[in-house]
Amino acid sequence: MEYLIALLIGVVIFRFLKNSIGSLASVPPEIDPSDVLETAQSFLCKACGTELTVKLQSVVANEPPKHCKEEMTPLEY
Repeated sequence: MEYLIALLIGVVIFRFLKNSIGSLASVPPEIDPSDVLETAQSFLCKACGTELTVKLQSVVANEPPKHCKEEMTPLEY
């Protein structure tokens, strides 16, 4: 019985690690150059004060960038 439980735990750990490593090893899809727009939007990180200016932005992924694991705040000039 102990061997069966150990085998079951081993299978669960193996599948978890296989899926975790597989997701890290996958390559994200390339962005089509026609889906990129020229912009001049600035963002500020509230946690550390870093300011970032984005010159090209994807039409597909248009959410604010993250810094210090938090979304940056858009700046208005």
